[in-house]
Amino acid sequence: MIIDAHTHINCDELYQERKEIIQRAIDNKVVAVFNTADSLNSFKNIDILQKEYPNYCYGVYGIHPEFASSTNFTEVEEEIIKRKNIIKAIGEIGLDYHYPINEPEKNNQKDIFISQICLAKKLNLPIVIHSRDADKDTFDILCQYAQDMKVYLHCYSGSYEMAKEYIKKIPNIHFGVGGIVTFKNAKKLVEVVEKIDLKYFLTETDAPYLTPVPFRGKQNEPSYLIYVINKISELKNMNEVKVEEILFENAREFFDL
Repeated sequence: MIIDAHTHINCDELYQERKEIIQRAIDNKVVAVFNTADSLNSFKNIDILQKEYPNYCYGVYGIHPEFASSTNFTEVEEEIIKRKNIIKAIGEIGLDYHYPINEPEKNNQKDIFISQICLAKKLNLPIVIHSRDADKDTFDILCQYAQDMKVYLHCYSGSYEMAKEYIKKIPNIHFGVGGIVTFKNAKKLVEVVEKIDLKYFLTETDAPYLTPVPFRGKQNEPSYLIYVINKISELKNMNEVKVEEILFENAREFFDL
C-alpha cells in the first residue's frame, strides 16, 4: 500500500483527467493521496475531490509563498477554520527565494509563513513546507516556531548535514522524497536517503511536476510513485515490500489517518 503525501490533482493540468488519474493510482497500489493547495483559488477543487473520493483524496490547505504578497491572511484563516473538520494539514507554506526578490517581499513571505504555522499550532495540525533557495531562513523559522509540531519538508533539497540538524531540533520532522531521487544529478538527495533512517521519510509525486525516470519529461501522476519507492529500496538495500510498509506507516501516523 502506497500513500502519495503531496500531489496536485486539484490543479488545472490534472483536474479534468482526475477520474482516469485516480483509477491508475488505485491500479498501482496507491491507497491515499494528499492534494495540496497553493492559493485560495485552489481550495475549491480540493473540496470537490474530497467529496468525490472520500477516504482516498485528502486535503492540505494553505498559501504557497509565491502568493504571499497577494494574500489577505484574515481571509485565509477564515477559510481554513471553516474546513477544520476535513483538513489534514496546513500547506504548502514556506519561503521561496528562487526568483529575484527584495527584502520587503522576503519579509512578507516570512510573516505569512509564521502566521500559518501559528494557525496550524492552534488547530493542532501538521505543516507541509515549501522551501526553495531559502534553507537557512526556513530552518531558523521552523526551529523557533515549530519545534514541537509535525513538520513535513516537501521535496527536500537540503544537505545531509542540514537533515541531521533538523532531526536534532524537531523530533517530528519528515523529509519528502519524490521523482528527483531517480535523476542522475540527485547526489545530495541520494546521500540523504542513504544515510537518514527511513522513519523520517514520506513519499510524494508533487504531480504534475518532477516526474521520475523512466517517465521524465511527461506529466507526473500518483501512479508513478512506485518508481520512487523502487529507487529508495535500491539506495537503502532493503526489500521493496518492507520499504513500502514503513513509508505507508510514516504517512499514516503523520496525517493521523
